[in-house]
Amino acid sequence: MKRKSILFKVMAMTLILLLALTGCNKYNQETTTTPAEGKKEEKNETPAEPQGSGNPEVFNFATNQDIPHLDPHGTAANTSFRVTYMLYDRLVTYDGTDTEVKPQLAEKWDVSDDGLTYTFYLNKEAKFHDGTPVTAEAVQYSFTRAIDIGKSAAGQFKKVISKDSFEIVDDHTIKITLEKPFAPFIKTLGTVFANIVNPKLAENHGDDLGESYLADKGYGSGPYILESWDRGQKIVLKANENYWGEVPKLKTVNIMIVNEPSTARLMLEKGEVDLLDYSMLSPDVMKQMEGTEGIDVITQPGYQIDDIAINMEKKPLDNVKVRQALAHAVNYDSINNDILLGAGKRIGGIIPEGMFGYNPDVKQYDFDLDKAKALLEEAGLGDGFETEILISENNEVRKNIAVMMQSDFKKIGVDLKIKTLAWPTFLETVTSGGHQLALAAWTPDYADPDYNLWYFAHSTSKGPGFNLAFYENSKVDQLLEEGRKTVDEGRREEIYKEIQAVMSEEVPYIFPAQRLVQATQRSWVKGYEINPMNTWYVPFQKMTKE
Repeated sequence: MKRKSILFKVMAMTLILLLALTGCNKYNQETTTTPAEGKKEEKNETPAEPQGSGNPEVFNFATNQDIPHLDPHGTAANTSFRVTYMLYDRLVTYDGTDTEVKPQLAEKWDVSDDGLTYTFYLNKEAKFHDGTPVTAEAVQYSFTRAIDIGKSAAGQFKKVISKDSFEIVDDHTIKITLEKPFAPFIKTLGTVFANIVNPKLAENHGDDLGESYLADKGYGSGPYILESWDRGQKIVLKANENYWGEVPKLKTVNIMIVNEPSTARLMLEKGEVDLLDYSMLSPDVMKQMEGTEGIDVITQPGYQIDDIAINMEKKPLDNVKVRQALAHAVNYDSINNDILLGAGKRIGGIIPEGMFGYNPDVKQYDFDLDKAKALLEEAGLGDGFETEILISENNEVRKNIAVMMQSDFKKIGVDLKIKTLAWPTFLETVTSGGHQLALAAWTPDYADPDYNLWYFAHSTSKGPGFNLAFYENSKVDQLLEEGRKTVDEGRREEIYKEIQAVMSEEVPYIFPAQRLVQATQRSWVKGYEINPMNTWYVPFQKMTKE
């Protein structure tokens, strides 16, 4: 969004007046600034571009979660994904509410009979933002870079592909040969981790393969280009007018960081914001807004699961009886009925109901404070102990869940401290193991149990790989690796159900709820679809304002 500069030629203007004039436009994007008194308008001055919701080509999206960085191969933050999905393309993609992959950069692909070799035929019209073509070389560069960085994206491909897996047939044809069969391989290529990066990034690799350079830049071929980023305030995306696919109708997308949900709600009601991040408003506020003129409340099934990671490397949380005691001290029914107001339901593991591999028979811990006390006694902690739970700021639901846990934990002698952190700090803290308990949420990028369980349970995913419980079980590792290479779907289902059963006994995580997804938007917004996997993904490139 453009900001008009105000030049004051009257030297006596005070600093207080300057601040007042600057502050008046902070949220009211429909207001335009008039020339200061005494400033002569030039006759050929271009009229100001209409701003905010008054312009069908400008879209204002509000979220209260900041963005750590924009390297698609180095971050596991959903807030970053929202932007990188717009800046980059993938070989295949997910579209709308569907959980099956669709062609994107790859127009088609072949798979060998043994399930090891995939041949991709690239769209010859696709170009990066600088005009260079998207080639097979770019695909090879992107995947090998992800492997070399060894962070979030590498978890998708670990022990599946290597630097020797690629054969460039011609500029627009590439073969990828897997080291062993990997059943969900095509599904993984529709995720943000498989974004194709312009190989020209190599000119700025430095000492970290360009991670620091790419942290605040875009090097993709996607429908939007990063125009500006005022950290903690706003990211501005501009439509890629030379996009090889359909050029977006929304020419400017302002992703605005609005810390207070009440402020964001007011902005939506006044028409200054077109859509709110689905996680901003609590269920009770959503109910209040139902039926409000000019506002739609969208409700869709989702694969999002609220999770409490228990850092098993911290004492006394390394004791399974302690973890089981905490699981018995969480009031799941009250969370789902009183906090989520029916927009959530019990879940026993990280595989959501509705996804292949879901285990409906997994052990669920009842809210039983007597049982919790007895387990603490068995663990030698009858007098209780002190621990801490981290939550991200500006999330009322998580705060309410944490406060409820604090009250119930106190009844079993556990003094639960609540620590609130800004999202980037929260993410950095939990991935480095600086937490005891951490309350967050998880949505899969593709509809296969490998995705959720590999990140939450495989020992190689500890920390930056998003195994925030720092959980390690050799049997679980073995089962996960078998599940990746087994093409028999019946056997895969058995494997994933068994893993969930093992984890339910060891309690590296507590799962309060599987959520329905609710979002609020202005009625003039068209084309916003919520994918049950990528609930935080907003398809700006397909949306319009009417």
